[in-house]
Amino acid sequence: MSDRSLARPVHLRVWRALIGALLIANGLLGGANLLLLALINADQPASAPSGALLYLSTFDDDPETAADDSFNAQWAQFEGQDSATIEDGVLYLRIGSPGGVFSDLNRPFADLDAEVLTSWVDGAPEVIEAAEASLMFRYQDVKNFYAFKLRGDGAYRVERMHNGALEVLSEWQIAPQALSGRGAINRLRVVARGDQLRFFINDQPVLLCPKGADRRSTWNGLRSGACLSNNRQTAELLLDSTFKTGKIALGAVAGQGATGFRVAFDTLIVLAP
Repeated sequence: MSDRSLARPVHLRVWRALIGALLIANGLLGGANLLLLALINADQPASAPSGALLYLSTFDDDPETAADDSFNAQWAQFEGQDSATIEDGVLYLRIGSPGGVFSDLNRPFADLDAEVLTSWVDGAPEVIEAAEASLMFRYQDVKNFYAFKLRGDGAYRVERMHNGALEVLSEWQIAPQALSGRGAINRLRVVARGDQLRFFINDQPVLLCPKGADRRSTWNGLRSGACLSNNRQTAELLLDSTFKTGKIALGAVAGQGATGFRVAFDTLIVLAP
């Protein structure tokens, strides 16, 4: 199978068709292009009624449609041992050595309901199992952002980077609804309204284990669903007011043996929560 055929597998096309049908059903596509073109150069986060479309990108690049070029140009793209490129309607992050890479969208959001499809495309099974794909939001710079991460074994974690210091807001825990392994497609979703942060994988909310009064977030095992910190109470939302606004970024991290590792992102939708 060629790289081009990997770019748009049948099941990914089905995902996109379903999302398109959902947008049409909710009347979001009627004025979507006009709304997006009006917002494309906005310097401030858009304020809109709940459910309104704030941003939509399928990463397509139709040479006859100037808007595609404009939207894709808003994403950081670069070549090298580590790279971020848009090819055949998909954003690919490649990692050639142990470490991380991300591509940020050059426009700010405040409150948002953002979702994106992600898939493990290339890499040895043991590399994919430990690798991370992330939906980053309220991104200020490389030292300040939130990140919702999904690992190749189906575990998820929520992090905050503040002034270069990493804080784990909820530690790794396996999500039963997450799909694992090469070719698996998952939908990551973040809903941020003020200081209230919620997270979803494949349309199902994930349980969180805040640290509470404890030193760190601690689960009783990777698959237990039992939180030991926070007075042993799990939650479906986190409260954190560190960042009010910021950009969206899509990221990936891979460890030893990462040569040739690649993760794909497609169909980013941002609504007003």
